[in-house]
Amino acid sequence: MSGKIREYEGRDIVVNYDVKRCIHAEECVKGLPGVFVKGRRPWIDPDAAAADEVAEVVVRCPTGALWYERKDGGMAEPVADKNTAEISRDGPINVSGDIEVASATGEALAEAKRISLCRCGASANKPFCDGSHSQVGFEDAGDLAEAKARPDEFVPGGRLTVTPLANGPLLVKGSLEVRSADGETSSYHDTQAALCRCGGSSKKPFCDGTHKQIGFSAD
Repeated sequence: MSGKIREYEGRDIVVNYDVKRCIHAEECVKGLPGVFVKGRRPWIDPDAAAADEVAEVVVRCPTGALWYERKDGGMAEPVADKNTAEISRDGPINVSGDIEVASATGEALAEAKRISLCRCGASANKPFCDGSHSQVGFEDAGDLAEAKARPDEFVPGGRLTVTPLANGPLLVKGSLEVRSADGETSSYHDTQAALCRCGGSSKKPFCDGTHKQIGFSAD
């Protein structure tokens, strides 16, 4: 699931980069163009800005391909107060929180504070997005076909476990707020939700069983 991790060490901060999880959202390049320069080798220069500025921009990376370690005693990246899944228009599901990706047998595969999950069915790095939605022409407005009201005793935060079910959806266990692409609608899930990853559900971003009809195949 993860590729080669590249480490860019500065005086006060180390920026780590997972090439396989990068989909070129370019939040880093837009945020600090002097630190993150496409085509330069090395393309990240952590000393080109203050460590606090670098840290602030790194956490804007929706995929979690970038993360940092402080050498100067500065604050580590905090865990989000609540777990959220933001549906992007024509693209992945961007999740933030205290996240564990686990196999169907319970084996921990990855831990992160930010990940982008494939929902077009075409990624070669499932369950993570690899940008294939652009190549296959995946189209979806990012609306919520169904919205679940916030439960009275909804408790945000806590561990969120994402499990890719064989040939099926992403089973997400834990407290989760799912947000539409325009940010105007939310669906609240206090125990679990099944998110479509085949691209065919009529109830996106939630699974409706279409993966069985279209013969979706994925570990």
